[in-house]
Amino acid sequence: MIMELARPGDSGEILGLYREVIDKVNRSSVKLGWNTEIYPDRSFVEDSIRNGEMCIMRDGVRIIAAAVVNHNVNPEYDDIDWEIKEPSDRIATIHALAVLPEMQGSKVSYLLLSEIEDYCRARGDLAIHLDVIDTNIPAYKLYIRNGYREVSCIRMFYEVVGTRQFWMMEHVL
Repeated sequence: MIMELARPGDSGEILGLYREVIDKVNRSSVKLGWNTEIYPDRSFVEDSIRNGEMCIMRDGVRIIAAAVVNHNVNPEYDDIDWEIKEPSDRIATIHALAVLPEMQGSKVSYLLLSEIEDYCRARGDLAIHLDVIDTNIPAYKLYIRNGYREVSCIRMFYEVVGTRQFWMMEHVL
């Protein structure tokens, strides 16, 4: 399985992946607060594809994982004591990383994360910053096991969840 950038024709399948993940999560204790009417919605997916930011992984034909990699962050990121703070255009951010429920636990998230890190190194990024909502313990553990460190835990606003606690994570490349 190799990561690739999504193409316009992939948007429907990516939205389907996010819907399946949301359905599973809404029946669990994780409670991400995602909702494809707000985030990750069709415009988020299509804009990410158009901007060359939507990374996907296939198991042959089917898309089994997706994540957005760009340099866009909330203003609160500026107040974090990151090890690598600048230049901001060389600090990647991962958004909306998701794996098909039937593929969870099969190391797909580790493979995708490793491929994203290689991709970021190749394009000259110095670090990856991201946030994890405080109820998403599986994602927090994924990042810690892959060399990310928790820099801070802050309250931050996202339209889809309101103001919540988020772990701010960093991986120096």
